[in-house]
Amino acid sequence: MKIWILGSGSNGNCLVVEAGGERLLIDAGMNPTRAVGQMRALGGDLMTSRAPLGLFVTHDHGDHSAHALPLARALRAPLFAHDGALLRRARSRLEVRCYVPGKAVALGPFVVETLAVPHDAPHVALRVSAGDCRFAIATDLGHVARNLRPFLSECDLVLLESNHCPELLRAGPYPPRLQRRVLGPLGHLANQQAAELAASLQDTRVCRLVLAHLSRANNTPDRALDVVRSRAHRLPVEALAHAASRLIEVDRRRTLRIADQLAFAF
Repeated sequence: MKIWILGSGSNGNCLVVEAGGERLLIDAGMNPTRAVGQMRALGGDLMTSRAPLGLFVTHDHGDHSAHALPLARALRAPLFAHDGALLRRARSRLEVRCYVPGKAVALGPFVVETLAVPHDAPHVALRVSAGDCRFAIATDLGHVARNLRPFLSECDLVLLESNHCPELLRAGPYPPRLQRRVLGPLGHLANQQAAELAASLQDTRVCRLVLAHLSRANNTPDRALDVVRSRAHRLPVEALAHAASRLIEVDRRRTLRIADQLAFAF
């Protein structure tokens, strides 16, 4: 399984999952031109003769859904959304297939599972399986609900929000109202909250954790890594800078070997 992360953060979220010669997209926070360019920079081609099996939108905030209509049209991809994602423009111009949080969707080699998570718009975390590989993405979380850990713990790779450092947020450029939103129970995860969840994922199936949706103004990759690694000593952790792109290959056997090497001092 390949995960093409085309962008993560307030500038636009979009990723491509590839397995068995098929693809899925998750979120549409960037236009087709930018998405094509980001994938080319990673050595891939987004526009191929084979249409993706689906474009899944997690929630109706612009950095995740603003370009759902043009991206679905450009790629000839069926658009999937839950009832809480209004997507008024997209729904007025094309058929949007409904998925229900908590009910799995099978598409080609993929099984897509969704879990409702706390945010100030109806939102889901996603878990995608293909063959013996499984990954999950959980961002835009106001807090860690009890059912999130078991949902993530059955994955090989987890993309987890580590949005902000509270000290940087309070001293930064955000006005008080926006600070309260980010810090609130329906806002975004702080580094320490991500660290606590990461610690609980040690000694589970999770072999690799990537911190994502980092704030450009209120966090840094080094700061997020320092906090999370201080709690999750036995879990390989890396951080994705704001708006950065990355290709990650999920090979369960190879990932297990790497995790074993990193878990012990040689």
